[in-house]
Amino acid sequence: MLASTATYAQQEWLPDGTLGHPAFTNSVGFTVGTQGVGVEVGTPLSTRFNLRLSTTLLPYKGDVVKKFNSNFDYKADFKVEFMNFSGFIDWQPFPNAGVLFRKFALSAGGAYFFKGGGNAKVMLNEPYYVGDIAFSPEEVGVLNTTVDWKGWAPYAGLGWHNLVLAGDFNMGVNLGAYYIGDPDVKMTATNWLSSNPEVNEPILRRNLKDYKWLPKFEIKFAYNY
Repeated sequence: MLASTATYAQQEWLPDGTLGHPAFTNSVGFTVGTQGVGVEVGTPLSTRFNLRLSTTLLPYKGDVVKKFNSNFDYKADFKVEFMNFSGFIDWQPFPNAGVLFRKFALSAGGAYFFKGGGNAKVMLNEPYYVGDIAFSPEEVGVLNTTVDWKGWAPYAGLGWHNLVLAGDFNMGVNLGAYYIGDPDVKMTATNWLSSNPEVNEPILRRNLKDYKWLPKFEIKFAYNY
């Protein structure tokens, strides 16, 4: 079946008698979007169904200085990292439409997030004084927070495929969302801040409980083979 559909994917006769490009072809390419950068391969299952496999990685590090509802400046060093392996089935609902809608497809699938979340380390940005005695930020204490959505996540979305750029090179656009559920939240602290997690961990967990959907916007550049 795959051999026959691969042959069909190389050409497509349109209703007006001209030769066009199908929505689904054997392809390999790279992606860039809200889930970072990645690679993807695709193969048609039939004239209206397509299978795609991909993996993406989003690493991000940074720091910020804020007061966090305090009179003192705190420095937060944070790291966000998402890494997943995904599989999708695409369905072409308008095979006889014009060029734009003929390349449109609805997608369903899922992903396993090997990494999904981030962590932050917060401490004072300068020494803390009690009278003339200075205490370093480390002596005052360090607050560590980890938020994790790791695991399986279903996906639903839509997109446009095989928008020809030149020859066998094409691009595509995908828009959808993963359902990632509630995160695991863990907060620890040292020294003077050791009682902070008892108060703030439930608050953070409550604030994140509505973040169950992870949006995905992605542009793909691929080569048909």
